[in-house]
Parts: sequence; structure tokens; C-alpha cells
Amino acid sequence: MARTRILIVEDERNAREALGEVFGGRHDVDLTADVDEALAALEANTPDLVLTDVVLPGDRDGLDLLRQLRTTHPDTPVIVMTAYGSVEKAVRAMRDGAHDFLEKPLDLARLRQLVASALESRAQAPATAEVRAGMARGEVPEGFVGSAPSVLEIFRKVSKVAPTNATVLILGESGTGKELVAEAIHRASPRAAKPFVKVNCAALPEGLLESELFGHVKGSFTGAVSDRPGRFEAADGGTIFLDEVGEVPAHTQVKLLRVLQAREIERVGDNRSRPVDVRMVAATNADLEAAVRKGSFREDFYFRLKVITLDMPALRARRGDIQALAEHFRAMYGERHARDVRAFSPEALELLREYEWPGNVRELENMVEAAVVLSEGDTIQPEDLPQEVGGGHRDEDLPEGDTIRIAAGTPLPEAEKTIILDTLRRTDGNKTAAARILGIGLRTLYRKLELYENEDGEASGADSP
Repeated sequence: MARTRILIVEDERNAREALGEVFGGRHDVDLTADVDEALAALEANTPDLVLTDVVLPGDRDGLDLLRQLRTTHPDTPVIVMTAYGSVEKAVRAMRDGAHDFLEKPLDLARLRQLVASALESRAQAPATAEVRAGMARGEVPEGFVGSAPSVLEIFRKVSKVAPTNATVLILGESGTGKELVAEAIHRASPRAAKPFVKVNCAALPEGLLESELFGHVKGSFTGAVSDRPGRFEAADGGTIFLDEVGEVPAHTQVKLLRVLQAREIERVGDNRSRPVDVRMVAATNADLEAAVRKGSFREDFYFRLKVITLDMPALRARRGDIQALAEHFRAMYGERHARDVRAFSPEALELLREYEWPGNVRELENMVEAAVVLSEGDTIQPEDLPQEVGGGHRDEDLPEGDTIRIAAGTPLPEAEKTIILDTLRRTDGNKTAAARILGIGLRTLYRKLELYENEDGEASGADSP
């Protein structure tokens, strides 16, 4: 079996030679003191791993070397060594593509673990390179539907982030597909063959969350009848996805911060530290910056989480994808429920395109599944859709005989306002149905109602979207 090669870049002679001794037995090691020497060594032999200090003599430092390596040797993992407490430089290194970082003074056991993980990632890189290349070309991964520029930009970023060990924070409203993006990061990473473990932090009671995350030992609390590993140990070597991380209580945030800093956990009721090699991806629909200002979310944990931030667009901001998503779900649930539903009517599609989708893609999926099940023919019609979208409600079902009285000489804007508000009342506040009756677009109706509220504060007779 061929020996792997490590390039070490460290200006302090004693530290450089000590690192050479640590790794020289099992690996071929090139020892260099600055960026120029490192580049010369790279010309002579391509390393399988680069271990570099940030502070180096000369005009260029370790971060400059890292950025150059990401261009010339994109598949070579780089571990960066930083001064203790230099979080800002560590975060910058991860954003620039470092596999990981370690603070000085070095914990040699942790360093060996990082090097082993990075070399394993290097060995597995060819299996995921094609996935990342597809994302870089603007292709979305399997299971994710869409071609909006905002979506393609997300996956271009994923293609860059995935090969690293950087912590990722995914922001966005509920139902926008944050979990799918977390899975895409894992599948495009060298960790793809290892576990992808999901934890919904909001779904677990506060008293059980730490046990689920870190495990517990027998007798640590009532009901702990045996030792039990937690989700972090289950994810060892892979990725853990913390959904709704904004709901994590402060004392648990401290323990998660320790995992990010030291890469080790302690089971509940135990005082032994257990090393874990886990990449953390988190997601939230909460405003964490506001939570930090209020003191309900730790600032140090927040900054450790947001090394890389991805902002998921709301469905209403990518309306061009609505039809493709609806057709995808129609086909999927038609097969799952053995229903021969072959298409949407043009009117039904128009209702879907006009709706504001407060629940985003998840709401669309649930709505299409219900329509597939309830449809009486092979085409989904407006009446197969719920009333909030404007379906299930035909014009002829509206009360007959209602009259809107407008005095002669009423200014046109005031007459328009009366007609719009009265029509909205006739549809029991269903804005989509009212817009269809009035022959105007739903967004036009929203703008009119907002204008009326700004003018005199009059209630519109319906809940805002």
C-alpha cells in the first residue's frame, strides 16, 4: 500500500520538527517554513494533505496558501493551525475551503484524529466529485426540484462547501427544503458513505434533548436502565443535522459549542470525554441575530455555527418553480396512492401560481397529495384544491341576490374599494376566490388591501397572508 504524503508548513523550527516526528513514521513528510518553500515542495511532490500554520514569515500567510491550494489542488485537504482563541481566522479559513482547523497549543491526539479523517476524505473524494461537479454546473441533486437562479446558486455554494469540514447554517422559512440541502451537502461530501443523522431539536422535550444528542450512562436519571449512545456517536465519521437549532436551550448550546471546539462529547451522567468525528449542519427559521441580542441564544455558539450560511428562498420568491414542483408531487403521489391523475387543469395551475404559499414547498406537497387523492377524474381541477388557494369554491356557489350599492358621483377609487371589500366579504375572506371573481391578480388584490389599510386602518375582513 502506497504511503501518503503530508506537507507541513510551520515557521517555528522546534514545532516543525516535532510534527515531522509525529507523522514521519506512517507518512512521507515534507517540512517547510513559509509559503515559498511550501509552493516549491508542491511542485516537487503533490501531497495528500497539507498542515499549515496561519502566521508565517514573509508577505503571504497560511490563508494565502490555502486560497492558492483551492485553485491548484482543489482535492487536497488542508488543516489550518491557529493561535488559541483566534476564532475569526479559523472561520475565515473554513470559508476559504479548509478541511478543518486546530487551535494552538496543539492537542496531538485531536490532530492525529483530524489527519486520519482528512486522509480518509481524500481517499473517498473521487466518489463524490461528480456530484459536486454537477452542482457547480447548476444541476440540482436528486430529490430537489427547481431551476430558479436562487436555487441554482444554493447548490453552486453546496458544491464548494461539501468537500470541507466547515459547519453550515441553513436559514429559511419552514418548508423551504432546508433538510434536503443538508442531505445534499452530506451526499456531495467525502463523508457520504458514513451516517447522516437528523435531529429535530424542537420536537424533543428539553429534558431528553441532551440524552438524545450525547447519550447517557446507566442510572444517570430515572428510566436510564442501561448505557445508551447518543446521536453524535451514531453519526461518527458522518454528518449530524440539527434542525430548528434556534430552539436549543442555553445550557445545551454550551455543550454543542464544546463539540464544535474540541470534537468530543460526554454522555449524560458520565465524566469521560469521548472523541467524535462529526460534521455539523444546522438549520433554523428563527432570527438568530435577534435572539443573540435578546440573550436567548449564545453569541459564541452562533458564530461557530455560521461559518458558512445558506439562505433558502421562499417558494413565493421562486414562482417559476411552482408548476414543476406541483407536477413532481402529482406524479409521485399518483404512483404512491395508485391514482391515475395525469395533469392539472390550466385554471388549477393558475391558482397554484398565484397563491402566496406561507408554508412553502411543504404546503404545496401536502396540497397536491390531497388533490390527487380527492380528484374525481384524471385531471386536478380548481374544486379539488382547498379554499385558501381559491379552490373548492365555484363562482355559482356564491350567495345570489347580493347587491353592492354605490352612489352616483362616487370617485372611482372609492367605488373600487367598496367593490373589492364587499366581494372579499362574500367569499368569507378567501382572497384568491375574490381575485378570481373580480378578474384581477391575487398580488394586485394584496396591494389594494395594503393600500386601504395604510389609508385609514380599516380592517380588510380577512387575515393577512
